[in-house]
Amino acid sequence: MYPVLFNINLGFLGLGMVPVRTYSVMLLASFVVGIIVLYRILKRRTLIDPSMVSDLAVWVILGTVIGARLAYVFMHWSDYANNLGDIFKLWQGGAVYYGGFILAFVFGGIYLWRKKIPVLPLLDSIGPVVALGEGIGRIGCYLNGCCFGAPTHVCGVTFPANSFASYVYGADHSIWPTQLFQSGGGLLLFAALLLLLRFARLRKGQLFSIFIFGFGGLRLGVNFFRYYEDALNLWTNNWIAIGIMAAGIVMFFLFTRQDKVPTLEWIAAERKKMEEARRKQEEKEARKDKRYRKGKKKK
Repeated sequence: MYPVLFNINLGFLGLGMVPVRTYSVMLLASFVVGIIVLYRILKRRTLIDPSMVSDLAVWVILGTVIGARLAYVFMHWSDYANNLGDIFKLWQGGAVYYGGFILAFVFGGIYLWRKKIPVLPLLDSIGPVVALGEGIGRIGCYLNGCCFGAPTHVCGVTFPANSFASYVYGADHSIWPTQLFQSGGGLLLFAALLLLLRFARLRKGQLFSIFIFGFGGLRLGVNFFRYYEDALNLWTNNWIAIGIMAAGIVMFFLFTRQDKVPTLEWIAAERKKMEEARRKQEEKEARKDKRYRKGKKKK
């Protein structure tokens, strides 16, 4: 457990020493790696301009941060009801993954709708990236000491005496490392989706449907080993996971009406045509500009 990497002195802003949390750093790392991987997938597997990744990432990051924080505040409203200003103190920690996951897709969907970007090819590209982000981000949970498991005498871990796990179970506890379960599951899901992306000729949108089903199943499975403050939180999370799995199944069958994902060879050929058309257009505009400047000089 290593929740804080270092502190930054922001006394000149009246904030004092502000901790840089390991969880935040791992979350940032998952976004950076995700952007790189998504760029490569879009360039090799779709005809979507990969330069849009940076703009999409801004919307997704905003949705993740706002959604995760709002969900945490909603679930712990009694801690904020009398001091609303604490809602904005993100450096104090407090986030719910589901909230960030859902609002990130809402914000991303708004961006795609405004830019009129083909949704299904992009979703198929995003699925593996989100699974990879889960694998990286949950390591931050482990280092932060949150999202820990229930007691066990098999494959258990013990967190330090000042951790929340020790407050719940005592200093000599042995609990499931559920954060690592979810991290490993995310990485395995990422690998499986990459294999399907490479070797399977699915219909457009079906790879994302498989991701949705796998993500919900992973979360549901981990929930049986994880600690929750009360039964209501456990069952709420379980029903959300079941709903996500059901959505994945429904989406998979709905997308059977879509065209098959194009082959790498077809995409490469189409991209070559697009580059050639773009080059000719640039040459045409350059010649037009040259004639315009030449005519202006004669006058």
